[in-house]
Amino acid sequence: MSSHYLNSTAAATPKKSYFGWVIVTICTLLMAITYGLMYSYGVFFKPLADHFDWDRATVSSVYSVSLIMRGAISIGIGWLADRYGAVKLMVFCGFMIGMGLVLSSQVHALWQFFLTYALIEATGLSGTFSIATAVTSRWFIQNRGLALGIVSSGTGLGTLFIVPGAERLINNMDWSQAFIICGIAAGVITIVASLFLGRPPQSVSSTPRLLATTVAAPASQSTSPRDLTLVEAVHNPRMIIMITVFMFVFFCTQIVIVHLYNFATDIGINPMVAASFVSIIGIISIGGRLSMGIGADRIGIYNTLIFCCALLSVSLVCLIFTRELWAFYLFAVLFGFAYGGEVPQIPLLVSKFSGTKSMATLVGLTLFIGNIGGALGPWVAGKIFDLTSDYQWAFIIGALAGLCAVTMALILKRQNRETS
Repeated sequence: MSSHYLNSTAAATPKKSYFGWVIVTICTLLMAITYGLMYSYGVFFKPLADHFDWDRATVSSVYSVSLIMRGAISIGIGWLADRYGAVKLMVFCGFMIGMGLVLSSQVHALWQFFLTYALIEATGLSGTFSIATAVTSRWFIQNRGLALGIVSSGTGLGTLFIVPGAERLINNMDWSQAFIICGIAAGVITIVASLFLGRPPQSVSSTPRLLATTVAAPASQSTSPRDLTLVEAVHNPRMIIMITVFMFVFFCTQIVIVHLYNFATDIGINPMVAASFVSIIGIISIGGRLSMGIGADRIGIYNTLIFCCALLSVSLVCLIFTRELWAFYLFAVLFGFAYGGEVPQIPLLVSKFSGTKSMATLVGLTLFIGNIGGALGPWVAGKIFDLTSDYQWAFIIGALAGLCAVTMALILKRQNRETS
């Protein structure tokens, strides 16, 4: 191949691949909407419990079931997106997001809330992570970690703006009207933004692969694995260990996402201040996502994964002893960085182990199994509070789960070294 061809191809690449960064912006917005809505459940928690006279285990169980449903449905959504394209599936998800929250505002019984929130709303929220990360991964070979880090930072932006926004709506109106406003706004924005998604043209998707073989690149980017089938991927020992890591990680993170606001207000923290803890987690998580996305390109995925799991466990140990306002802010910083840093690792590890052909499906599968652990976390914490009127044992169990995640991440690193 002539040097003239390589030079002309390289010159054309910035123009051809510019739209890839537009895709990153759109996917970041979609992630912000989806995860902002998901994590705003914590500020709806007490209003729902008070209105319907439900205990905390019951309110937690709705969120837990929705997590499992989101994970299960995301497999099918991911498979359909791999087959029929991202646009149609994300438009469908946007419609379901809006309908799910509007219908949730009108419920009068627990079974109705399970139907509207844990099924319909869960369906709408199920597609964004797998579709957004798969679409982004297909547009990038070089700088894939950075691109995925930016997209993943959308979850932090959603936590930063939507969670306190929902708390203000509840304060000024009530939980029912807040559901309606959030549902209509999120549904419309998601549908419109989804229309701009698409697969990269051949000239874009092939050029970075060519350049990646001619320009020195980090080990995490320099090789592109053979695309595995779904059956081959689920039998890959590294995939199994990775999914186990995220089961423990989601167990820890969902305890905090659902119950941190409750814990803080229980001990006398002002509700707006308590909501600000979640916002700080969102702000810091953006730095965690970007840092760990870049870090995965520089120091390796396994090292960043181990670091995030260890920091997650340390943060939960701190939460056990947290009572003062400054300690809550310190916890929010530590937890936010760990919580943010672990998110980009999922698509990076999936693409490393199995390629990108069935990536949306495999990310969906990872989320489904991981969300089983995530579903257990809030329910266990709610049950412990109902029995003891305290969250201390819940946080202790969460810290131990974080240590298990560290152990499994170390095993994954060793397994990869032996396989290589």
